[in-house]
Amino acid sequence: MMRWGQLFKRKDLQHLVDELANENRLRRVLGPFSLTALGVGCIIGAGIFVMTGRAAAEDAGPAITISYTVAALGCVFAALCYAEFAAMAPVAGSAYTYAYATLGEIFAWVIGWDLILEYAMACACVAAAWANYLNEVLRTTLGEAWMIPERFCSDPFTTPGAWFNVPAVAIMLVVTIILIVGIRESAATNAALTLLKLFVVLFVIGLGLTMINKDNWTEVPYGKRLTTAELKVNAVIADKLKAEKEKAAEGTGKPAAKLTKAELEQVKVDAEYVRAKLAYDKAEQMKVDMVKAGTLTDEQADAEIAAAKETLDAATAKVQDPSQFDATIAEINKAALEATAEKWGLLGAIISPERLKPLDDAFRTNYTPYGISGIMLGAAIVFFAFIGFDSISTHSEEAINPQRDIPIAILASLVICTILYVLVAAVITGMEPYFEIDTKAAIAAAFRKQAELTGSKVLGYSSILIAAGALAGLTSVMLVTFLSQARIFLAMARDLLLPPAIFGAIHPRFKTPHISTALTGLVICVAAAFTPISDLEKMVNIGTLFAFVIVCVTVLILRFQNPDMPRPFRCPVIYIVAPAGILVNVSMMMFLPLSTWIRLVAWMAIGMVFYFAYGYRHSILGKELVHELAKEGVSPTDGPLPS
Repeated sequence: MMRWGQLFKRKDLQHLVDELANENRLRRVLGPFSLTALGVGCIIGAGIFVMTGRAAAEDAGPAITISYTVAALGCVFAALCYAEFAAMAPVAGSAYTYAYATLGEIFAWVIGWDLILEYAMACACVAAAWANYLNEVLRTTLGEAWMIPERFCSDPFTTPGAWFNVPAVAIMLVVTIILIVGIRESAATNAALTLLKLFVVLFVIGLGLTMINKDNWTEVPYGKRLTTAELKVNAVIADKLKAEKEKAAEGTGKPAAKLTKAELEQVKVDAEYVRAKLAYDKAEQMKVDMVKAGTLTDEQADAEIAAAKETLDAATAKVQDPSQFDATIAEINKAALEATAEKWGLLGAIISPERLKPLDDAFRTNYTPYGISGIMLGAAIVFFAFIGFDSISTHSEEAINPQRDIPIAILASLVICTILYVLVAAVITGMEPYFEIDTKAAIAAAFRKQAELTGSKVLGYSSILIAAGALAGLTSVMLVTFLSQARIFLAMARDLLLPPAIFGAIHPRFKTPHISTALTGLVICVAAAFTPISDLEKMVNIGTLFAFVIVCVTVLILRFQNPDMPRPFRCPVIYIVAPAGILVNVSMMMFLPLSTWIRLVAWMAIGMVFYFAYGYRHSILGKELVHELAKEGVSPTDGPLPS
């Protein structure tokens, strides 16, 4: 029979504070600068160097700056709640520890399991993206011939013929060794990398502001917006041609011939026609939708159609039989409709996307080409970039003066990075039209394109510096997320929810959880090498948003449960801030795809299996409950008393 009391048994908050006197604690060596550097080091990286370009090109357009503001708003509310709790209970564990003290063991396990998505899998995502900027460095310094072949930089599930992401594995091995050596060395490495990438970010903003074309923000017709399917037109046409060759080779005993140079050139011409036809069809549909919504006049719509028709006529003249692409265009249009519906995420699965479409049209302008759904989905995607500030709270146990330094570091890192994010997003979307942004290495590629266009050697050298800075930025993100994950496992092992011999062992010399770090590093290497990253990113985001919601809930509950507990830092207007944090973060979750929610449920189900197989049976609070029942003369309902 189940011991239901154990599932909701809470860890006494005073007990958390008392644990700080234990000799087997982590070394207190981090001051406010180091803690802020940890936060900035984690925040600045994936967002600026990876997420911004793709989210701007495919989800939000120039309004990516609004997306960052929405994401930051959710983080501000959660940050204030994190700061209050981290100052009250400056021990390792972050949201896991907070949930254990307020909601009970089962919720603590759920959050602890969820944080694996936030930290370990986020680290895997960034490691996989690291290869793209490594190739950008090689391309700008040594030439394309020196770039690592795609089959060694991609996962085999999304790139046919790929082996695995070799650079991701290599950099993760280096990061694992650094983290095993010690927190002081890790902090020093991170501080150096953080200073380097801060310089690069400020350099990008300063130089990029001189090359902004404001027309890219407000004058690019929103009919230019592209879906993922439209961005892959070249690949779709090339794949069809390859399939035709493979079919022709069947039965001959010979392999299908590779595409010739002439055929590859024809693919480009054909793709140009397909894109022009899609743009023309979109312009005609736009007249129906936008004029009805009142965001476009008949004259403006007719001008868009005329311009699209002119481009289509020029492209049509270059292809032999336009009708041969009718099926391809139909497939892409179908995928585009599905992609548009997916922008509404779970909300679109609950409410018909057709009923939500007028809302999108009402918000659609040249600055907001994808409408309100694009802005919110963009916020949910770039939210990945804000996981750094809460990682500070996982290092409370290593802070010299946690009651003062943790709140300062959390809020300072969030404010600094939000300002930098918005500025860089404005630069990227101002330097080139959003639909032309390189989705793999947006910033470095933007400067490289400008260098190629103008022949400027200064810009050429700048793109090298930016790509190198991006590598440093991504590396520091891996350091902090990986470091945070090990601390979460350590906290769970101390409560015996995880095997302490593995996850709770502290190296006698380095004072780091070395076994846990090595094991986690191995898992992250496998995930980064073989996992499709795009879906994993959404899993990281929904896991992080879920954790933020729980933190807002727990701090609010604790104000009622234990109002007299000393609070070195008090969240201002908690009865407004906490509910607002819940509302904003849940809203972003609602715009993530239904498939992501399904994966989250599946992940949590797997976690429940692990909990009842080990944690439930070995938990310290579970043992205490059984002994309490025994003292009261109540027979335990779950087997013999633990020894």
